[in-house]
Amino acid sequence: MININSIKKIYFIGIKGVAMSGLAVICKQRGLTVFGSDVPEKFITDKILIDNDIEVFENFSAQNMSVDPDLVVIGASWGSENVEVAECHKRKIPTISDSELRGILSREKRTIAVTGVHGKTTTTALVAHVFRQARLDPSFLIGTGQVPDLKSNAAWSTGAHFIVEGDEYIRAKNDTVSKFLDLDPAISIITSLEWEHVDVFPDLASLEKSFAQLIEKTKNVVVACGDWPSVRKIIANQDKTIVTYGLGDDNMYVARDIIHEFNKTTFRLFKSGEEIGKFETGLFGVHNVLNCCAAIIVGLMESVSLEQIRVALLSFKGTERRFDVSEKNGIIFVDDYGHHPTEIKTTLEAVRHRYPDKKIWCVFQPHMVSRTKALLSDFTRSFNSVDRIIFADIFASAREQGHDFTSEHLAQATKINHPDVVYAGDLNQTINYLKERLEPGTVLVTMGAGDVYRVRDKLI
Repeated sequence: MININSIKKIYFIGIKGVAMSGLAVICKQRGLTVFGSDVPEKFITDKILIDNDIEVFENFSAQNMSVDPDLVVIGASWGSENVEVAECHKRKIPTISDSELRGILSREKRTIAVTGVHGKTTTTALVAHVFRQARLDPSFLIGTGQVPDLKSNAAWSTGAHFIVEGDEYIRAKNDTVSKFLDLDPAISIITSLEWEHVDVFPDLASLEKSFAQLIEKTKNVVVACGDWPSVRKIIANQDKTIVTYGLGDDNMYVARDIIHEFNKTTFRLFKSGEEIGKFETGLFGVHNVLNCCAAIIVGLMESVSLEQIRVALLSFKGTERRFDVSEKNGIIFVDDYGHHPTEIKTTLEAVRHRYPDKKIWCVFQPHMVSRTKALLSDFTRSFNSVDRIIFADIFASAREQGHDFTSEHLAQATKINHPDVVYAGDLNQTINYLKERLEPGTVLVTMGAGDVYRVRDKLI
C-alpha cells in the first residue's frame, strides 16, 4: 500500500486529463514536487497546470523519468506500450492508477462521491460551491478544466469533506473494475444510470452491477435520482439508507413547479409531500434542476442551512464546457460536453427553452465509433429541438481500432427523423462550412466530448 504522505516527488503520465490534472493540483497543494507528461495538443486543462506552476513535458519519452519520481501515476488511457510506463517498470519505480490515488485521498476525509452517467460534473461542482459558500472549506476534484466559482477543478483544503467526481469507467485497459470502486465514500450521489461506455460495458446489466457495488461500499447514505429505472432496480432490497429525488411523486424529494426564464430556472422542492422551499438557479434545463436537488439534499444532510444553499445555487455560474454561452457579431455560441443521446436531447431542449424564437444550429462531433454505432437509433432522435444538425467527423478514441462507421452514416440515418441534416467533414471543413452560412441572430451549439469547442473558438 502506498503511503502518499511519504512521497516527495510525483509524476503523472497523461497529466492533461481532467482527473489527472486535478490530482496533480491536489498533490502540489499538499507540498509535493509535481511533474507530468502528455501529448502536445491543446487541452482545456492547460491553464490549470500553468496556473499551478506544474512542469509538463510535451510528448512521452523515457528520458523524462530522469526527474527520478518517488511515485508515478498512470492515466487510464496508457498501458505498457507507453515508453514512460515501460521505463517505470524497467527502473522499478512504484506506479499506481489515477483511481487508486483518488481512493487513497478519499480515506483521509469524509468523502462525498458524485456519480452517474450524466450530470456528475455539474453536481460535483455545485456541491463543492455550496460547501465553500457555507465556509466548510471542502477539498474537491471535478472532471472538467475550470469551474469559475471555485477558480480550479481541484483543491485540497482544511475542511472535513472531500467532494469527488466518481468515474464509472474502467481503471485501466487491462482492469475492468469501475474507477469509483476505489473510493471510500460516506455519502454517494447517483445522478442517473443508463447504458454508456459501450466499448467496455457489454450491456446495461454490467454497468448496473458496478453501481450496485458502489452502494454496498457507501458507509452512510446514498442519494439517488429515482426517475431512472436502472436506479430503481439497483436500490431495491438494499439494506443501506437510500434517499431518492426526482420529478416522480414516488421519490422522497420531488421537484415541482419548474419555470424556465431567460436568465434563470426556478423550482420548488418537496420532501415527503411537505414543501422545503423555492429555489433559483442560473443553470438551464430540467436535468440541472435535478442536479440542484442532489446538492440541496446533501447540503442539508451535512448541516448547511437552507438559506446558505439557496444563495449558493443562485450564484453558481456553471462549469467549463457545460452550457457555456458566449456571443460575437450577433451570433450566440453555446458549447457543451454532451455526447450521449440523453445528454444531447435534454441540453438542446434547454437551449430551445432559452431561445424559443431563434434559429438554432447544432454542430455535433460524435465521441467514439463504438458508442455511435451502439446507440445509433437514440442519436438519430436526439436533435429535434434544433433547426439544423451539422455532423463533424467522429472523435476517435485511442482505445478503439478500426473505423467501419462514420459521421456520414450517422447523418444518413438521422435524415429519417430530421428535415435538415448536413455532414460537414473534419473540424476545419466544418468551420469553413459555417463561415459561409452563419448569420447574426443564429444560436450555434457546439456539442461533444472531443475537441469540437475549437469550432466555436475559431469562429469567435
